[in-house]
Amino acid sequence: MNTIQRVRMDQLPDITRLCLRQLHGGKRPPNPLAFQGPDGHGENIWVFAHRRTQQVIYSFNATLDGFHAMKQLPYNGKKTKPAKLRKDYWAPMAKIELPRGQGNLGRVVFQKLRELKHLHEVSWDDSLLYKKPIEYSEAEKKAAAKRAAENEPDPRFTRSKAQRGKALNAQKANSVADMAAVLGNGGNSNKIEPTETTGVKLPVRVIWSDINDAGYAKKWPRNVKHTQQVDPVAETPLPANAEVAA
Repeated sequence: MNTIQRVRMDQLPDITRLCLRQLHGGKRPPNPLAFQGPDGHGENIWVFAHRRTQQVIYSFNATLDGFHAMKQLPYNGKKTKPAKLRKDYWAPMAKIELPRGQGNLGRVVFQKLRELKHLHEVSWDDSLLYKKPIEYSEAEKKAAAKRAAENEPDPRFTRSKAQRGKALNAQKANSVADMAAVLGNGGNSNKIEPTETTGVKLPVRVIWSDINDAGYAKKWPRNVKHTQQVDPVAETPLPANAEVAA
């Protein structure tokens, strides 16, 4: 027991020196260039979607980084998170382009999109517990048709745990709606600031792999222009079910 006490006493000078060093050592000033990244960082944001599960990953690069991208995929139950990213399953859904020199604003947009995606995955209402008509089995379809013929309320069939996990993974529609909201200056600390010359919001272009995906958002702000990936120069009109905010 005495030996243990002597060891601890021998350590006291080292601990004292460490505390004094932290007390007298001032904090280094932050490097203003530390968070800017390379030239043009943040001006382009790629939105990747899984072909089968409709999971979504945001990236500043045209290719996915397995280590950082996997952090954006939550665990929603058994076999809901892949062990690795397969290139044949993931493809760019859209690319968000901001004007040259607006990378700082693009990084704010990127942050807001990730925050909203995480919010969808952890905060959901009771509607997620129940199946949509497209998910009904044959027996459930017959039961629903019978209740409709008898003028009874629509039935509510409960999803299994695995089905709830798959529903939480499918964030493609939510992500498109989030893009429309964030690029339209939605959310706290998010400013698509008006330009000094025109007084209008900053112009943004979204290049889609499939222009019909833009229809997941009910309205798009007027400062956002849409193009098809196969023809990135000419502006492509929105689908009929997508509106532009006034």
